[in-house]
Amino acid sequence: MPRNALLTQDELEFIQNMQHNPQLNVRDASSSLTVNGGAQIRDLLTRLAAHDHLTIQAQFDNQQLTFPLHLVEDEFHAVHLRLGVPSIYEDGPMIRPWRLVLETPVALENIKGNPGSLWVREVSFKGVLVEARGRVKPPKTFSLWFSPSGYERIALRGSFERETARGLFAYRLSQGNAEETERLRQFILHQHRLVHPEVHA
Repeated sequence: MPRNALLTQDELEFIQNMQHNPQLNVRDASSSLTVNGGAQIRDLLTRLAAHDHLTIQAQFDNQQLTFPLHLVEDEFHAVHLRLGVPSIYEDGPMIRPWRLVLETPVALENIKGNPGSLWVREVSFKGVLVEARGRVKPPKTFSLWFSPSGYERIALRGSFERETARGLFAYRLSQGNAEETERLRQFILHQHRLVHPEVHA
C-alpha cells in the first residue's frame, strides 16, 4: 500500500465485511416509522410530537393499542418519529387497561429479593391485583419488586384502591421511574403477544 493511503488493507477489509454483513444492516422495523404524505404532514406531526403527547391508536375486536410517538435524533442530527411501547386497553362498559392474568401468582419481593406476603394475580400497566398470604393486613402503599420467571425484575410502587369480592386487593401503580414503566409495558406487551398471537402476526 502507498505511504499516503488513508486505510491499511486490514482496515479496508474490516469495513467491507461490515458492509456485507446482513445482520448489521437490518433496521429495527418494530420501532421505526416512515410518514408518507408530503412535507406539510411530516412537519405537522413533528411539531405536535415536540410540543404535546402524540399517539397512534389501533383498534381490534374489543381491544385497542395506543402507541406513543417520540422524536429522536439520529447520528446525523436528523429528527425522526419513533413508536414507543403501546398501552393496551380493553373495551367494555368502560375502557380499562388490559389485565394479564398470571397462571401462577408471583410474590412481590423486597430489595434483597426475598418474597413477601403480597402475591400478584393480575397485572396491567396501571395496577395490580394481589392476594395477601399469611393473614397479613395489606399495606396502604408498597414499593416492591415484581420478578416474573424469565424476566428482569421490575420495581413497582402501589397505592391501595379496594378489596374485591374474591378477597383480593387492587392497587394502583404510580411508577416514579420512566425506565421501570417502560419495562413493565414491555413485559405486558410480550405477554399480550403470547395470549393474542393473531394480533401480532
